[in-house]
Amino acid sequence: MSGKLENKIAIVTGGTGALGRHIVNKFVDEGAKVYVPSTSLESFNDVFDNSQNYDGGEFKVKKIFSFVCDATNENSVKDFVESVSVQEQDRIDFLINTVGGIHGNISIDSLSTDDFNKFMSLNFFSTFFFSREVLKIMQKNNYGRIVSIGAIAALQTTVGKFAYSVSKQAVINLMNTISSENKDLNIRANTIVPGIIDTPANRQWGSEDEVKKWVKPTDIANIIVDFLKPDHDSVRESIIKVYGSF
Repeated sequence: MSGKLENKIAIVTGGTGALGRHIVNKFVDEGAKVYVPSTSLESFNDVFDNSQNYDGGEFKVKKIFSFVCDATNENSVKDFVESVSVQEQDRIDFLINTVGGIHGNISIDSLSTDDFNKFMSLNFFSTFFFSREVLKIMQKNNYGRIVSIGAIAALQTTVGKFAYSVSKQAVINLMNTISSENKDLNIRANTIVPGIIDTPANRQWGSEDEVKKWVKPTDIANIIVDFLKPDHDSVRESIIKVYGSF
């Protein structure tokens, strides 16, 4: 039986991360071919071994590929997207942006310009660079879906998280603008705004009762896949909140 994303071409940034790897595996399970930018092929192979790289078909068709890329470097992103485009005859159907990071509590009076720029680069510019380059290909094909990961901190004031909050607000604005500028094309851009995600790093500070309320990475992956199905093409929510029991 065909999957929900059969024969689709996707890029998942941050695909070796705690959230991204679940999205990659879900996409492959649903029939998509996925490209994952990684800082090194060694780190990529550490996450995706051969048992995950291949589907169950008779010919063991490889479904997950990687090229080395620095998501915060404009030229590196251009090279990555061009490599995928050449490989797939100028076609990319989906872009899922999950690259990002959060900082500890830093008050405004203690926030250095370097720290602010660091989180703008990691959370916003990585998303901007990939979205801009992939969008050009989607426009040629009059089809594409871009989904980026936002944060609750982008929707409400969070003390000590200004740089993180601003960078994620910019991501939401970017997705909204892409949708508005391409409303006459079959292109949509949306933001998933999760609550606290149940990852190994977050579990280090969360209690057992707190963790039970957090959003599972697999839940986010399932929501993204369902949202990308053709029968959701008429759904135009720009922000999809996935808070769990938070």
